Amino acid sequence: MKRDKLDACYVKQLTRAAQLIYPDVRTISGCPTDPEVVIQGRSTLLICSPNYLGLAAHPDVIRAFQDATQRYGTGTVGSGVISGYTAAHQQVEEDLATFMNEEAAIFFNAVSDASAGVISAIVNPPLLPILEGVSADELGPCAVFVDSQNHASILDAVRLAKPDKTYIYRHCDAGHLQELMRRSHHRRKVVITDGYFSMSARVAPLVEIADLCERHDAMLFVDDAHGTGVFGATGRGTPEVLGVEDRVDFWVGSTAKGLGVRGGYIAGPRELMNYLRISSRRYLFSGTLPAGIPAAVSQALRTAETESWRRSRVQTNAEMLREGLRDIGCEVRGEGHIVPWFIGDDSTVDHVSQVIEEEGVFASAVRFPAVAKGQAIVRFMLMATHTDEHIERTLRACATALRVTGERHSVDSPELPALAAISSRNSAEVPAMA
Repeated sequence: MKRDKLDACYVKQLTRAAQLIYPDVRTISGCPTDPEVVIQGRSTLLICSPNYLGLAAHPDVIRAFQDATQRYGTGTVGSGVISGYTAAHQQVEEDLATFMNEEAAIFFNAVSDASAGVISAIVNPPLLPILEGVSADELGPCAVFVDSQNHASILDAVRLAKPDKTYIYRHCDAGHLQELMRRSHHRRKVVITDGYFSMSARVAPLVEIADLCERHDAMLFVDDAHGTGVFGATGRGTPEVLGVEDRVDFWVGSTAKGLGVRGGYIAGPRELMNYLRISSRRYLFSGTLPAGIPAAVSQALRTAETESWRRSRVQTNAEMLREGLRDIGCEVRGEGHIVPWFIGDDSTVDHVSQVIEEEGVFASAVRFPAVAKGQAIVRFMLMATHTDEHIERTLRACATALRVTGERHSVDSPELPALAAISSRNSAEVPAMA
C-alpha cells in the first residue's frame, strides 16, 4: 500500500493507535541464544530465551545443520507430500518416533502448525467430503474445552477449527472443567491444554484432566511446547513427568525450545500419523523446512540424551533464581524452568524491565495483550548454560530495580505440588557451571 492510500483509508486509524503499544525491538549481534549477547552494541546477560537445554549453539548440532545444508541445499521449496521430503526429514521423524516411544511421527515447520493441523483434523476434518463411509452426521457435533491461558496459537487453532461449541475453563482448574463437561451433551468432546504454561509457569493438572476425559468419554490434546526436552526422565515432557503418557490422545511437542532447533511434531500410531499428514493443511500446503533443520533436530535429540545433565542443570538454575527473588521481596509465581516475577501494572513492568536492562540483564516485560490486563510480569527463562554467576547478576539487577521502583510484594504464595517429583530428581549431581 502506498503512503497516500494508507493516509486516506481506515487502516490509518489502526496503524496510528498501534504506535502507542509498539514494542522496543532489540537487535542482537552474534548468537541470540547464548547467555552473554551484545544488544545494540552493549554486552548483556540474556535470561529470556527458551533455549532451555542450551543446544541451539551446540557445536555438534551446528555441524549437523551445516553438513545437511551442504548436501541438500538451503531450501526444499516443496510440500512434504510432493517433493520436499528428504532423507533428513524421514530420519528426524523416525528419531522423534523413537524418542516418544511411538510407531511414527510427523515433523512440522513449527509447533503452532502441528497444533493447528491436528486440532482441525480431529474437530472439523477438512477431508470429510471425500472420505468414503464417513459423514458429519455420523461423527456428530463436537465440543472443545480450552484452558483460559492456553497459548495464543492454540486459541487461534481452535477458532480456525470451528467446533460446534467452545467452553473456556479457568486456568488449571479441573473442578471448573468438570462442571463445564457435565453441561455438554455433544457426541464428541476434546479437552485442549498446554502442558506447561509459558506465562504462568504452571503445570497443567493432567492427571485430573485425564480422569475427567475418561469419565466423560472425551479426548485429551496436550501442546507441550515448553516441556519438551526438559521435563521427565527422558525429556519427553510434562505427560511423562506426571505419569500420563498413555492417557494423552494427541501429544504435540516443540523442537524449537528445549532442543534449540526450529520445528514441531506429533507422534503416535502410524495409521493416525498417515491420516494427520494428509489432513493437516499446515503440513499439506506448506514447503518443508530446509533439510539442515531436521538434521540438526536429530542431532539435538542425541545430544540431549547423552548430556542428560542439562535437564537437571536448568531446573537447578531456575530454583536458585526463584528462591533468590523471593528472598529479596519479589512475588514469584509458578514452577519449573520459567520464572515469572509478578508486577501487575503495565507501566510499572516497563520501568522494572528497563532498570534491569540498564543493569546489564535482559529479561522480557510481558503485558497485555500477551497476558490479561493487570497481570504484567517480568519473565525469566533459564538455560542449562547459565552459571551461578549469571543468576547472582540477575538477582543484583532485580534488587536494584526494587530499590529504584519501590516494587515490592508479599511473597506468600502456595507451594505448587505438580513438580515435586522433579525437584527430588534434580538433587542429583550436575556439572559445575560457576
